Amino acid sequence: LLNQIQVQELVAEGGISGDIGPLATSWLGVPLWVNEAVIGLVVVQSYDASFTYTAADQELLSFAALQIANSIFRRRATSALHEVNAQLEQRVEARTGQLREQIERREEMQRELKHQVMHDQLTGLPNRGNLRSRLDQALDALQGAPARRCALLYLDVDRFKIVNDSLGHLAGDEVLKEVSRRLLTCVREPDMVARLSGDEFAILLDRVDTAETATQVAARVLGAVNAPLHVAGEDMSPSASIGIALGDCTYLAADDLLRDADVALYRAKRLGRNRFEVFDETLAREVVDVLGMEGALRHALAHDEFEPYFQPLRRLSDGELVGFEALLRWAHPQRGMLLPHQFLRIAEDCGLIEGIDWRMFEMSCRAMAGFDRDDVFLTINVSALHLGRPDFAERLLALLSRTGLASHRLIIEVTEGSLLGDPEQVRRMLHGLRELGIGAALDDFGTGYSSLSYLHSLPLSLLKIDRAFVQALGEGEHHNSTTVVAAIIALASALNMQVIAEGIETQAEHDALLAMGSTLGQGYLLGRPAPLAHWLQSSAA
Repeated sequence: LLNQIQVQELVAEGGISGDIGPLATSWLGVPLWVNEAVIGLVVVQSYDASFTYTAADQELLSFAALQIANSIFRRRATSALHEVNAQLEQRVEARTGQLREQIERREEMQRELKHQVMHDQLTGLPNRGNLRSRLDQALDALQGAPARRCALLYLDVDRFKIVNDSLGHLAGDEVLKEVSRRLLTCVREPDMVARLSGDEFAILLDRVDTAETATQVAARVLGAVNAPLHVAGEDMSPSASIGIALGDCTYLAADDLLRDADVALYRAKRLGRNRFEVFDETLAREVVDVLGMEGALRHALAHDEFEPYFQPLRRLSDGELVGFEALLRWAHPQRGMLLPHQFLRIAEDCGLIEGIDWRMFEMSCRAMAGFDRDDVFLTINVSALHLGRPDFAERLLALLSRTGLASHRLIIEVTEGSLLGDPEQVRRMLHGLRELGIGAALDDFGTGYSSLSYLHSLPLSLLKIDRAFVQALGEGEHHNSTTVVAAIIALASALNMQVIAEGIETQAEHDALLAMGSTLGQGYLLGRPAPLAHWLQSSAA
C-alpha cells in the first residue's frame, strides 16, 4: 500500500524501473499466492488526489486476489491436465502403433514359421504333417456321410537313387521339383499334393465317386511323370509307382489310410514299377500274413528252425559226386517244410535275412566238415548285402575255423546283379577270398547284366548256366538255346572256368549238355535237395 511520496522514493532508489508514466496518488498491490508461491500480482492505482487506498481496501483486494489466484491455478491445472492427456494420448497412440506393427510382424513370422513347419522346403508342397491333418479332416467328414469316399494316391519315383548317384543330388532335387510341378497339373481344388520324404509324394483326392475316378487320376499322373525331362545335360523319362487306398467311414485315422496306400504302392513296385495298384481285401490279408510271418521268422531264427538241404553237383559223364549246393529250408512247426520263395522276401524286408544267412552258412559248413570225402566241395549263395560288408571275408574265415571245413572245399555263389552295386568292392572281396583258398561261382549266368568287361577280371572258378537255357534243350526246336549254351561253355573254357548246368530234369537235357562239352550239372535228374544225412547214407550204401 503506497502513496505518491513512497512511489517516488522507490523510483529514486531504483526499486521501480522503466517508463512508469504518470504517478498515481495512491497504489495498492496484493500478491497472488498459490501453495506458498507467488504466481503474480493484482494491482489497483488511483490518480485522484482526493482518494487514497486504505487497509480496508487492502483486505478486500487480498480476498479478491485469493479468488483470482485460485481461479488462475485451476485454469492452469486444467490446461496442464489437458496437455498431459493430449501428450499421453499421443504417446499411447504412438505406442499402440508400434505394438500393432510388432503384432503384425509377429503374426507374419508365425504364419511363415507355420508354413515352413507344414510345407516341404525344396518343392513348397505340403509335407507329411500337413497331409495327415487334411486326411483327418477328410475322414471326419466321411463319418457323417457313409456313401462318400476320398482317395489317397501314394507315389514313389522309380529308381530315383540312380539319378542321385549318377547325376548328383542337385540334379536329383531338380527332378523332384519338376515331378512336383507335374503332379500339381493333375489335380484341382480342394485336392492336395504333398511331398512325404525323399522321392515319395502323396495326392489326396478329397471326394471320389468310385475307384475308377482314382485310377483315372493315377493314369493321368503316370503320363505326366513319364514326360521327357532334360536335367544336368541328360535326357531322361522318369516313371513312378502308385498305391491307391480308397477312404470311407470305416477309416478312423490318417495313418490307417497311409498304411494301406503304402501297401498298395509296395505291390506296384513288386509287379514291375511304372504302374498303379489299388488296395483291396487280398492285400489286407497279405499285410496280416506278413506281420505274422515276421514274428514267426524271428522265432524261427531264435529257435533254430532253419536247416540246410543239399543238392548234389555231379559229373555228367559218369554221375560222380563232386559237390553240393546248400539250399535254405524252414521247418515250420505248423506249415511243414517251407521253400525260400515262401518267406525270403519278408525276411529281407524286416532285416532278418543277414542273420538267417549266417546261421545257414554255419550249419552248412559244419555239416559238410563231417562228410567223409575231402574232394567234395560246398557252394553257398551269397547276396550283395554280404559282399558290401568290409568284414565279410574275416567273418567267413572265422566261421570255417569254428566249423572245421577246409577253405578249399568252399565256393561262394554270387549273381550278376550283386556285382553291379560296387564292382570294385566285389572284385577286391573275391580276390581276398581267393587268396584264402575260397572259390567263387557266378550263378544264373546269362539271365542278368552279363558283361565280359567284368567277367574276365573276376576270380571266378565256376559258371552256372541258368536252367531256362537248359530246359529249352529238351524241346523240339532248341537251336537258339544250343547256340547260347555252346557259347557259354566255350567262353568258360577260354577263361579257364568250369561250367555247371542247372535244372537238368530229363535225360534229353543231360545228353545234349554232355554232347556240347558241359562237364558238371545239377537238377532233379541228378538228385533232389535233401538233408546231408540222406547223402551220407547214400554214400555208405
